[in-house]
Amino acid sequence: MQETTNKPLLSVKNLKKTFGLKTVVNNVSFDVYPGEIITLVGENGAGKSTLKNMLCGLLEPTEGQIFIEGQEVKNINGYEHGISAVHQELSLFGTLTVAENICITQLPGKPGNVNWVEVDNIAQKQLDFLGIDIDTKSLVEDLGTGKQQIVEIAKALLHADKLLILDEPTTSLTAPEREKLFIIMERLKERGVAIIFISHFMDEIYKMGDKYIVLRDGHQVGSGFLKDVPRNDLEEMMVGRTIGESQIDLKPPQEVDAIRVENLSSYDFHDVSFTVKKGEILGIAGLVGAGRTELVEAIFGIRKSKGNIFINDKLVSPVTISKMLENNVSLVTEDRKTNGIFGIRSVRENISAATIESFVNRKIKGFGFRNEEEKTMEVVKDMNVAIPHIQSKIKSLSGGNQQKAIIGRWLSTKPQICILDEPTKGVDIGAKFDIHTMIGELAKQGVAVIVVSSDLPELLQISHRIKVMRTGHMVGEFKREEFNSAKIISMAASSAYEKKE
Repeated sequence: MQETTNKPLLSVKNLKKTFGLKTVVNNVSFDVYPGEIITLVGENGAGKSTLKNMLCGLLEPTEGQIFIEGQEVKNINGYEHGISAVHQELSLFGTLTVAENICITQLPGKPGNVNWVEVDNIAQKQLDFLGIDIDTKSLVEDLGTGKQQIVEIAKALLHADKLLILDEPTTSLTAPEREKLFIIMERLKERGVAIIFISHFMDEIYKMGDKYIVLRDGHQVGSGFLKDVPRNDLEEMMVGRTIGESQIDLKPPQEVDAIRVENLSSYDFHDVSFTVKKGEILGIAGLVGAGRTELVEAIFGIRKSKGNIFINDKLVSPVTISKMLENNVSLVTEDRKTNGIFGIRSVRENISAATIESFVNRKIKGFGFRNEEEKTMEVVKDMNVAIPHIQSKIKSLSGGNQQKAIIGRWLSTKPQICILDEPTKGVDIGAKFDIHTMIGELAKQGVAVIVVSSDLPELLQISHRIKVMRTGHMVGEFKREEFNSAKIISMAASSAYEKKE
């Protein structure tokens, strides 16, 4: 860490933010020095994004002070003070070029007469500074997620020559893309740029961070040097309770196959076969683009496919969503925002959506719902969903609580086969603990569980077996006693394991 001066770049004193009667950030104070990485950690809803938005000038503090290089700043404009953020939702225009996106807020030339040559030059300088080779004339929509993330950082650095805030930047990145991002962060740190790094991944927190700040329920409950705090202590600060290392007590699965997939093929995957026994948790590993999501969507009937699917030794034909629901199969999709939640609807409506027919009062056809609220509250309690009220809009909940509510929606259908696609993506460590515990309980009850996850440590922890996919093919399998993270990563990434046609 380079503390080239005793003078902080940024000082926050007793910062507070309220929305109506609700306080979301309360009495937060810390200093940031040039050339250091501060990890800002806490559960979903702890106040991290609100704090970030106050530092950028997107929100005005209710109380407290912000100092930049010793001078108090009122009505802060992040750009004017060399502060910028890369938010969880990228602010890029897919139909514009890389250069246009990087310079979108700072186009050289006169109004109506942009100097496009200079636009390319500026963008190229930004990419060179990051040490990344991307064609400035490429359309952003043609880039992968990792390169889009880098374009967003290059855009932010046009303004953030002092402080860059990264809000969950690795959530959708592959392992190689994460490593590229970490190299960029180290390069920025060496050049004196301070970074506030928001992340749920403990491994990368300890790998990249110099100091930590912990928020819980809007309060600052801990801070200091990461080298001085054991991981378990940091986790306990974040969630307010002890998080065990092993979250699932795996029991041997039954000998009966719950689902058998034979020679399943579609546009994005080919000739996939596997079985899952009752009470078994099958993990599916692979890089982004390997065909994992497409596979489970085809199994559930969302995508058309060729091949055979047997449930309890009976062929399912045709493979449709309604047929799968009839056979007690459920799917929790990867993207809860576009395929999961009904954002403007209440928690009650979101949870009961999959079982709404069971609540219809048939005495008066099509009118009235019976026991819906009571059953929904049972799900809320079982899944440990934190809600202000059952009628609250689900979009007002934290990401982790949204995820638990959607999983609860499908568990209320009493599935015998449960498919979970990235079930803990973007959720905090406390919500991850709850979801892992739930997966273990399902298996103990004899439910066959299929888990797709880009978080390999998660699969290693919760799975009986792990299947590995690469470029649309199932290329290998590891039993629990054979688990080896290096071998699994190698198999997922190396063309040497690709199935020969």
